[in-house]
Amino acid sequence: MERALRDRTMDQLNERYELRRKIAREPGLAAILEEFIGRLERAFGSLEGVRGKRILDIASGSNSSRSPDTGKRTALFEPWFARLVLELDGAPVALDAGDLDGEPFEHHRVDLGRSGALDFLPDASFDGVQDSRLFGSPEFRKAYPRKRDHERVKAELARQERRVLKPSGVVIHSDNPLRRSLP
Repeated sequence: MERALRDRTMDQLNERYELRRKIAREPGLAAILEEFIGRLERAFGSLEGVRGKRILDIASGSNSSRSPDTGKRTALFEPWFARLVLELDGAPVALDAGDLDGEPFEHHRVDLGRSGALDFLPDASFDGVQDSRLFGSPEFRKAYPRKRDHERVKAELARQERRVLKPSGVVIHSDNPLRRSLP
């Protein structure tokens, strides 16, 4: 059953976003999707466990992301995690500084480097939170090049993640070492 759900989900992503064509052009995308699938399976016990879960995707990626190497648009930084959650019948909420217009899930354009940027989200409102790839984002690194900024943002994200997670909620993945060290 899990394999059938996985296959159906990948087929839906292909239909909606031309996934196979994008993987052929940028093979690293397949590994990114496998990583996201693994994170969801570990966090919720199975892909089926995602159904009905409200999941926050911080630094989701966008439709305007560019490769730091070539400067050209890249599928590698599109909002694949939120898309995957949606296809699994979850309720993703994506946050990014880039363009998410036209995406069929709730999304907000947010400057994640600004203190209080997530204050608009209600307390204890998410079953899961993921933050990944923010500190490696070319756009974020350009806007916030100083180590001092990164430390401030890491502390703010850790605080906000604790606040928005339901008591039974899970951190699906975090690139923030401060998040892993705090209760």
